[in-house]
Amino acid sequence: MITDLLTEPCRSIDPAFVKAWQRGLDVLQPTPSELKHGQELHRSLTICEHYGFLPEIWSERAVASYLSAGDGLSYVDFQRQQSYLRTADFAQSPETREAFLAALRQAGVHGLVLPVNDYGESIADAMVRIAAYRHLCLEFSDALFQTTKTDDIEQARRDGSTALIFSLSGLPLFGAGEMTDPGALLDWVEIWYGMGVRFMHVGYNRRNVFADGCGERNDGGLSELGRDLVAKMNEVGMIVDVPHSSRRTLLEAVEISTRPVIASHIGCQAVFDGARCKSDEEIKAIASTGGYVGIYSIPSFLGDHADLNQMLRHVEHAIRVVGPEHVVISTDLGHKTEPPQPLPRVRGGWRRRMAAGRNPFKAEGKDSAEHFGGSLAWTNRPLITVGLVKMGLRDDEIAKIHYGNLRRVLG
Repeated sequence: MITDLLTEPCRSIDPAFVKAWQRGLDVLQPTPSELKHGQELHRSLTICEHYGFLPEIWSERAVASYLSAGDGLSYVDFQRQQSYLRTADFAQSPETREAFLAALRQAGVHGLVLPVNDYGESIADAMVRIAAYRHLCLEFSDALFQTTKTDDIEQARRDGSTALIFSLSGLPLFGAGEMTDPGALLDWVEIWYGMGVRFMHVGYNRRNVFADGCGERNDGGLSELGRDLVAKMNEVGMIVDVPHSSRRTLLEAVEISTRPVIASHIGCQAVFDGARCKSDEEIKAIASTGGYVGIYSIPSFLGDHADLNQMLRHVEHAIRVVGPEHVVISTDLGHKTEPPQPLPRVRGGWRRRMAAGRNPFKAEGKDSAEHFGGSLAWTNRPLITVGLVKMGLRDDEIAKIHYGNLRRVLG
């Protein structure tokens, strides 16, 4: 039976899960013993998504708001409204609540490092997103909770729930104070830490006041303010994350940081020479701090024939370079339902584009088709464990990749 292939417990199985699962099996082609051992191991281990997203379920109110374009709201306010509705409004309906919980159960994720802002958004935007996630934790108190402690992730496995650890995709600058007083900007690191944020990017694809990103032709590395930012993060205990950073920014952050540095969601340049992929030198530099690199599942960033096997090739290469002690899984994805009707594109967002830059790396239209066709569906997380078994890794090495390395670094 197809249900025997799916992770337990799963009280209701979405046909989309079954289709994605079967496609994933077709791509991976494990032996019966590899499949059986991988599934059993996945159910026995503490499983973490080291950078990814909660399931996003469209609600009727979110669709209505989108179609009305926020009834005359400015683009910024419209996006803020959409962010909240698409993150949390589905909790009002029994059907959409169950769709959310079914996706969580199917993936079998006990810990999730969750970005609570998009780069270039304001403090107000991030606050709205955090409020939405806090609302979900209250609405689904038996299934979700925010934490800063790794022990809570193990408790989540025992309870059948998911622990959320907040991450920032860069320090929100709009609304943080005047640029003439950089110290006031850095004070926000401690404030965000007090709100439970434990990871933060120092830069993004483009140049900002702190550092250059991987989309810059002239790589200037960390600015002096960026060096101060790394020092402040070290001081309060927030982990420096450099997935979108330039080569020089990454190496300089590694050089000056007194705590582990991570690159939470990347690919390996030796497998695919993409802008978001890191060289062996950079991967080794991250490992030298005691940190880890996380391999993503975004098809357009994996290279040609971007499927589950290609993603595992990136994992395998990183393991060959630095060992399983410094490699994790960070899909940079989440499960999303399709809206109940086709929706027009709403244009705008100049402020965010000015801050983050247009994404020059994404192949338009590829991700939506290849994500499932590959099948890199977020709900196929148990098949990643099967793939690690097929790779020949020991159970204890797989346990480190799924949780042990996060436990060490966050501790």
